[in-house]
Amino acid sequence: MKRTVSFLLASASLVLLFAECKPSAGGDCTENAKSCDTPTSRFACVNGKYAAQTCKGPGGCKEEKGTTSCDTSKGDVGDPCASENASVCSVDGKSHLRCDQGKLILVSRCNRDGCTTGDNGEGHCGWPFANEGDTCKPKPGAPERASGACTEDNKGEMRCKDGKMTKVRACRGEEGCVPLTTGPWCDRSVGQAGDDCDPAQEEFSVACEASHDTMLTCKGGKLGNPVRCGGEGKCYVRTYGKDGFSHYQAECDQSLAKAGEACVKEGGPACSDDLKSKLVCQMGKFVVDTPCKKGCLVHAPDGTTFQCAENAAKAISGGK
Repeated sequence: MKRTVSFLLASASLVLLFAECKPSAGGDCTENAKSCDTPTSRFACVNGKYAAQTCKGPGGCKEEKGTTSCDTSKGDVGDPCASENASVCSVDGKSHLRCDQGKLILVSRCNRDGCTTGDNGEGHCGWPFANEGDTCKPKPGAPERASGACTEDNKGEMRCKDGKMTKVRACRGEEGCVPLTTGPWCDRSVGQAGDDCDPAQEEFSVACEASHDTMLTCKGGKLGNPVRCGGEGKCYVRTYGKDGFSHYQAECDQSLAKAGEACVKEGGPACSDDLKSKLVCQMGKFVVDTPCKKGCLVHAPDGTTFQCAENAAKAISGGK
């Protein structure tokens, strides 16, 4: 009987000792756990404390040489993680995730080739997008645009607002919404009345209407006040590079216009569309500058522009 009791006490002591030695989240540590918690998880030692860590990458969790290795390249939203701000791919390869305060959170969904893992084990999404209402959390210290994304059809721009992805604008230009590593870049060169605008930035202060016959201008933070683009080029988009980005500037060809109609560039010249007058833009309206007896030339033979034919002829003949 005594031998049985001693055996039971010894067994209980071993169980207790094992329980005390098994890692647990928040427990003190000096190194990673020597054994895996499950085939896809372990306890990692972070700043002297054990933290649960997901190992859903192809390598899983492995025990070797008295320690463990953990393939953290894949996980799912809500999985525990130990490396703050580390980026990984979802197990299905359709999302880009980030470690935030011990849990994996959604950064973006991934279009086209999905989420891929680089040589450094970090997840990367070549064509990120978001759906309205997706949960989000901006990365600390990152600019606001970095937390944004394009819509799945690449025709709208999303931003993180109050923890949810929200569509902030339509990207109606030919390039649509372009996903960049620094955040979405929205082609706003084409717009509709009522779209938001920024009068302080030339690129976002005007936009062509879809017909390209008119240009919309900014007033009170909204596009409106259509201006007719009567020249051959109508309303067109000028693309240029600056600061590492592509820019899309709407331009209005008003080389032909009517006296009294709205104009864009103060002091800008034009010919009347009946070619009987040279016009000039004054206080937002075209007015007659000079009547032309022989017609107004948008491009005169002497290389000048917007000249009455009779004046251009005199210039070529030396005033005779």
